[in-house]
Amino acid sequence: MNASRGSSTFRLNRRQLLTRFGLAGLGVGVLAIACGPSAPPPAAAPTTAPAAPAAPPAAAPTAAAAAPKPTTAPAAAPTQAPAQAAAPTAAPQAAAGGQLSTVPRNQTLIVMQGGANGQNPDFANMNIRTTGGSVNGWHSGPLQTMAEPLIMFDVLTGEYENWLAESWQYNADFTELTTKLRKGIEWTDGTPFTSKDVVFTFNTVRDHQDTMVHTAEINFLKEAQAVDDLTVKFVLNKPNPRWWATTLTSNHGVVEQFYPASAFQGQDPTTFTFYDPAKGWPIGTGPYKLVQATAQQKVFDLNPNYWGAKTGFKPLPKIQRVIFLPSQDDTLATQRLISNELDMCKIVPVPTLKSAFAQNAKIITYSGQDTPYGYTDWCPISLGFNDSAAPFDKPEMRQAINFAIDRTKLVNLAESGAGVLAYHQFTPYVWFQKFDQAIQPAEQKYGLDATAHPDKVSQLMGQLGYTKGSDGKWVDGTGQKPNMKIAVPDWLKNYGPPLSQQLQDAGFDATFDTSPGLDTQVQTGEQALYFGCQGPAGVKGMDPYFMLSIFTSQYYRPTGQPAPISWATSRYRNPAYDAIVENISPLSVDDPKTLDYFTQAMDLWFKDMPMVYVSQLIIRYPMNTTYWTGWPSKEKPYGFPHSWQQELMKTLFTLQPTGAT
Repeated sequence: MNASRGSSTFRLNRRQLLTRFGLAGLGVGVLAIACGPSAPPPAAAPTTAPAAPAAPPAAAPTAAAAAPKPTTAPAAAPTQAPAQAAAPTAAPQAAAGGQLSTVPRNQTLIVMQGGANGQNPDFANMNIRTTGGSVNGWHSGPLQTMAEPLIMFDVLTGEYENWLAESWQYNADFTELTTKLRKGIEWTDGTPFTSKDVVFTFNTVRDHQDTMVHTAEINFLKEAQAVDDLTVKFVLNKPNPRWWATTLTSNHGVVEQFYPASAFQGQDPTTFTFYDPAKGWPIGTGPYKLVQATAQQKVFDLNPNYWGAKTGFKPLPKIQRVIFLPSQDDTLATQRLISNELDMCKIVPVPTLKSAFAQNAKIITYSGQDTPYGYTDWCPISLGFNDSAAPFDKPEMRQAINFAIDRTKLVNLAESGAGVLAYHQFTPYVWFQKFDQAIQPAEQKYGLDATAHPDKVSQLMGQLGYTKGSDGKWVDGTGQKPNMKIAVPDWLKNYGPPLSQQLQDAGFDATFDTSPGLDTQVQTGEQALYFGCQGPAGVKGMDPYFMLSIFTSQYYRPTGQPAPISWATSRYRNPAYDAIVENISPLSVDDPKTLDYFTQAMDLWFKDMPMVYVSQLIIRYPMNTTYWTGWPSKEKPYGFPHSWQQELMKTLFTLQPTGAT
């Protein structure tokens, strides 16, 4: 039984910059940047938001408790970084309430995340389970400031902190999980948050799981029941010792957004955007309220009536205002960080980081200014396929592409010598080492190593009936070249040139495309070849089951329909593989049978190669300590310094002002 209790060329004059962020009247200096392309005109002056009063001293989150033994794997949603999106055509909308109040720069946290080219086309989509809301809407700002999970999970350590849940407990066979909510939880509009809200959300997602995204392991839920106002019983359709971690936590669980029945009742939850300033939407339970949303920025002000402060659960954060800005190109983004116009930048390449360090000593990463300039994330990087679409529906084709890649050269070039190779879908955290070692014989059996093997490429392509044309590129029996356009997200764009070149050298007519919006086609399978990452991988309490399960046919959807969870885009189907993974489902990670079934499943996985993994993801978010200190670090790993994750909320509670003006 398992239980838990408790606890860029951007020229803005000074007035334009201050007006843009609602900081007018302050002595904030701005550097005029004279390199890169010209920037779009500054956003109109904010037109909304109640002032937030001063907050009492903040404190770090309650110490996390060790994760319980009987657990194994997470299900979740996209960590593939948001794809760039086209600029919106609709006029910007702003929350009701008049002009934004003035908040000093040194009481404001400014984060760059979501959107592209300084625009966020989905700024008014506040429903995470719709395609737009899942990437640039709810997931860019509201999730980190307004949404609280039942359980806050630290994937770096495997520890967790009960949040909205005061306690939770499984029954003996892991088919029921009972959760007790904290007393006094309120939505940001002051109405009570109760078990009925939890039940409404989970049962709604269960009923629409085939057409929603961000559904975690909702397929295991038979029914959520409200025992009383503070007690929820989750009845599962089969044993699942990991379900607490995959579905009830900040690690991309269903709890990334609770649906208030007052707003969602009678709506189609697959299309409803939950945005209407006149009605006070959206609402959450977190310490901030949305006070402005436009294509250029989202602004969140501290809620002085935050339930956590009133009940003594958490003190109010010191940060009075949080601003989320859409991503810009690396030059613009980094120059704004150097100029102290940003506190947290988007992910940037290693050479860009080094240049920023040299120009501003206050800029750090999770590992300070030392290699690897970040931390190993739970999202290994891969070249993925729609395994149900020709020619990638043939294992031999996928194997041939694998043998065309020299991982050492590719990763060294893309990561400027600071990368880590990968051969499978798991991040090898310390606890996972016995599993990693157990599958090394299978890697050797199928010839997985760090170098390219042109002879094996030729052998496999010949078996498939391909020959090389006069230009040295592979063609099928009709003389057609396979479509080898690779969708590469902006945040992994450094992989595009060396990856496509290696494939060309092996005879594939490969190109790469970083166009905004391709991620949507990856999710539907219409973009059959794509570069990205999958996770949560190697996470204690979740794996090995979860990262095996995303390749099972339960997540298959026909091309044209979005994947139910954004990691499960392979559309791979193998009944023998399914059966082995299903055997792991009811087992704890410590059960000896788990390791045995794991090695069997991975033998089939390596044979079929549904994805080609090349490197571990090193998250390199640069952070500026000019105005705020206390960022997560390798010395104090209290959470992800990751602006796309719900866990960033812990950072908002922890950061302390430096006193800089």
